[in-house]
Amino acid sequence: MYDVRPDQIDAECRRIHCAAKEVLDDLQDAARRVAQQIGAYQSEIFTAHQMILHELLERREIRQKLEKQQVNAEVAVHLVFQHWVREMHEDESTRFSQRADDIADLGRRLIRALRAISVNPLEKIPEGSILVASRLLPSDAVFFASRGVAAIIVEFGTPGSHCALLTRQIGVPGISNVADATSHVRNGDFVCVDGFRATVIVNPDKEARSSFEKRISANRDLRAEAMGRCHEPAIAPSGIRVPVMANIANRTDVVVAVQNGADGVGLYRLETLFMLHKSLPTEAELFGEITDTLSPLGEKPAMIRLLDVGGDKSLTYFELPVEPAPCLGRRGVRVLLAHPDLLSVQLRVLLRLSQNHRIQIMVPMVTIPEDMQAVRHAVEAQAAELGIAEIPPLVAMIETPAAALSVPDILRFADALSLGTNDLTQHTMAAGRQNPFVQRYFRDDHPAIVRLIRLAVKEAGDALVGICGELASQPNAVPMLLDTGVRLLSVAPPLVPAIKEAVRHPPA
Repeated sequence: MYDVRPDQIDAECRRIHCAAKEVLDDLQDAARRVAQQIGAYQSEIFTAHQMILHELLERREIRQKLEKQQVNAEVAVHLVFQHWVREMHEDESTRFSQRADDIADLGRRLIRALRAISVNPLEKIPEGSILVASRLLPSDAVFFASRGVAAIIVEFGTPGSHCALLTRQIGVPGISNVADATSHVRNGDFVCVDGFRATVIVNPDKEARSSFEKRISANRDLRAEAMGRCHEPAIAPSGIRVPVMANIANRTDVVVAVQNGADGVGLYRLETLFMLHKSLPTEAELFGEITDTLSPLGEKPAMIRLLDVGGDKSLTYFELPVEPAPCLGRRGVRVLLAHPDLLSVQLRVLLRLSQNHRIQIMVPMVTIPEDMQAVRHAVEAQAAELGIAEIPPLVAMIETPAAALSVPDILRFADALSLGTNDLTQHTMAAGRQNPFVQRYFRDDHPAIVRLIRLAVKEAGDALVGICGELASQPNAVPMLLDTGVRLLSVAPPLVPAIKEAVRHPPA
């Protein structure tokens, strides 16, 4: 730390500007590496970080801190980012209320760039290690895939955090909220981490170690068996065939999905495609890129979700108004209906695509029947202009209690339903999935959530009801979901074999 004179403020600001450019370049590289090593959807975290950093640096708080306290750039950045993180933890109504870890990560990156530190300590972690930390940030997860970390234990964090989502996708067992883990586990300790049972044993005796190794071997055999049968249909003991589909964001995801036996695409997120552009893509660009993405799928069906922005998701070139509670504001279909041109270009592309592919159009964040009615009218109008007689099926995403309680009315304008259990849980339990202070309330298998799912399925009648949220990717939850009447599951591409096997042989 060192003090600066008033005539040095501009120089410190230039240092911050140069460091920010370095961070933005590094984030772009991280997004590319994560897309290659883990998946396109997970790479969106770092794309979003770029947008957040741009937005934060447009605020004048860092320069004001420099001018007021006359400290160097590193101290000013630390103080301002620390304030933002604290503010987010205390006030859930702010725009970034559920992004405290992300903002802390960006602050850390910026300070490291200012200090010319280019090496992350995790780059030196030995392969096969178990990582024990107080807290992990999203950028740390980039190194897990390349270093072969065996398991992760953290004192603070939530299963819904970005870092947790990344480690799950990599396939690294992780347990969060392990009190005083860094005090009880030391270098050289032998540690058994059971991600399924959420248990940690430090320096187990011979009998416990042998039992753990047998479970590892059995689990490895089960994974191999599931992979060997992944291209077979998933038929439940009741005789019902359950399509297990994949959530995808780009062509690589589709390739992995097909290799893992996915029965199709249950959720194609268009946000990644839009994020790769510097301005709104044209109809021709969208049509070409979506066609290329789905080409490995062959004749298998795909549910394509209309652009889902708003809340904590944004595009740098598509400015949305600042709202006091973004996650309860204009997002999903609400944004699309407020911007008819944005909706129309997507509908024209998907209608053209439907002439040669088995697709369905998924509508995000439907809350009231009028949402679906407006989209159906827009689809019909575009179809008439294009001379298309038959429109593809429309799927309403059920992500709020209001929607779950309005299924019969929504189905007057929709052909099928897809339950987004992540948001459904968040809104039903009034608990942000990335907020560690309310983690015990964010339970996607809570009886209230199960009752809503069961009610939605019952009132849907003959209409197909699927699930594309995290709950569908939990093998132990599969029997419960099938018991409610859910008849389609959509999960991350690498998880398809395991979920198919859970359908065939429900976990005890």
